[in-house]
Amino acid sequence: MPHPPVFMVTWGVVAAFVATPILTYFFGKRWYCSWVCGCGGLAETAGDPFRHLSSKKLAAWRFDRWSVHLVLVAIVLGTALLWTNSALGGGVLGRLSQGFASVYGFVVGAALSGVVGVGFYPLLGSRVWCRFFCPQAAILGLFQRFFSRFRITTNGGQCISCGNCSTYCEMGIDVRTYAQRGANVVRASCVGCGICAAVCPRGVLKLENGPTHGDRFEDSDKPLKALLKSLRGRS
Repeated sequence: MPHPPVFMVTWGVVAAFVATPILTYFFGKRWYCSWVCGCGGLAETAGDPFRHLSSKKLAAWRFDRWSVHLVLVAIVLGTALLWTNSALGGGVLGRLSQGFASVYGFVVGAALSGVVGVGFYPLLGSRVWCRFFCPQAAILGLFQRFFSRFRITTNGGQCISCGNCSTYCEMGIDVRTYAQRGANVVRASCVGCGICAAVCPRGVLKLENGPTHGDRFEDSDKPLKALLKSLRGRS
């Protein structure tokens, strides 16, 4: 089996472990989800008429927190298994190697990202894949939540509770609740598309990159404590 070019391996490592953390620290996950990703581009174009259908219910939020991170765990374990099997010349899966790879590709590449991720636009809104299943969004979201300078600031005194921001949020975030409290919108799922700020009639919302990552919400200067608190469902 031919080895991949050194350039491709080197670039992959640099992009994953150097460029991605730096860009996410400064710009949040929007640099990828809203500026680069093809799935995001499809959601912003073909899926735009359906963005208001993204559920804002608490149950939907709880489901997307579990689903996207469970998919991430499954992808990491599946990829590690395939790489190990390949390195050992099929020594792990044996005759099941090709079948496992085919099923893996069909479930992730066709069923989740294709049929469900795009076909369910008219039912669940425009960011079905991004919100519920994308492992890259899960990785970037964790980094954005706990280590990024990006936030959406709010001016609660100007909010008239019209609800436009929540209605048009394609990630199902109830932005109005944050705006009413005058709290920063700091959510792992936010893709920084800016539609909430665009549809606000009073200019309450602004997409900003603050001076540090530790001044966005309570305990954001203590990422481990904030992560444990989040896992316990308290934020």
